[in-house]
Amino acid sequence: MKALDTAKIKQIAWEKLGGKWSQAAVAVLVFILISVIIDLPSAFFEKDSTGENVWKIIETPFALGLDIGLYAYFLNLVRNKEIPLKRLVIGFTSGWSFYFNLVCTQILALLFIFLWSLLFIIPGILKAFSYSLVYFILLDHPEYSHLEVLRKSSDMMYGHRMELFVLCLRFIPWILLGIVTCGIGFLWVIPYITTSICEFYLQLKAKNEDVPEVATLA
Repeated sequence: MKALDTAKIKQIAWEKLGGKWSQAAVAVLVFILISVIIDLPSAFFEKDSTGENVWKIIETPFALGLDIGLYAYFLNLVRNKEIPLKRLVIGFTSGWSFYFNLVCTQILALLFIFLWSLLFIIPGILKAFSYSLVYFILLDHPEYSHLEVLRKSSDMMYGHRMELFVLCLRFIPWILLGIVTCGIGFLWVIPYITTSICEFYLQLKAKNEDVPEVATLA
C-alpha cells in the first residue's frame, strides 16, 4: 500500500490557497464568531456548575453542525469550487435527516473511541484517527447510515493513520506561530491545516474509489 506524501499534500494545499487567503481567513473568523455566540450562554453560569455542564451538552449538536460546515467550505476550496460563506452552515441547511445523521454518527464515534480508550489510551487515539474522515464521507455520501460512515472512514484510514499523524505534526511550527501572534495568526493557520486535511482526504479517496464522484452536498 503506497503511502501518501504528506509534504506534497501540504505544498498542494498552499498552492490551492493561493489568491484565496483573505476569503479563507474571513471564513475562519465567521466560524469563530458563530462558535463564540453558541457558547455565550455558558458565560452566565458559574464555572463547573450544573447549569454550565447542561449547556455544554445542549450546545454540542450545534457545534457539530458548525464544524462540518468548516470542512465543507474548505473541501469546496480544494475542489476548486465556489466558496460562499453559506457553506459554513451547511450542517443546518441540508435538512433534518442530514443533521440527525451527523449528530448520531458523531455520538457513535465518540462512544467507540471512549470504549477503545478503556483498554488503553493508544487504541483510543488510533480509533480517533480511524474516524477522522467522518465529516468528509457524510458530505460526499449523505445517504450512508451512521455505521456505514464509520466503517467507510475506518476502511479508508486503514494503513494511513500514521500519515495523517505526520501531516498534523508538520503544522506544529505554524500552530506555535498562531500562539505567539496572540491567536491572530490562526486566521491563516487554520485554513492551511484544514485545506491540507481536505487534500489528504481527496487523495485517499482517489486511492480507494475507482468510480467517478457524484454530485453531493460537497
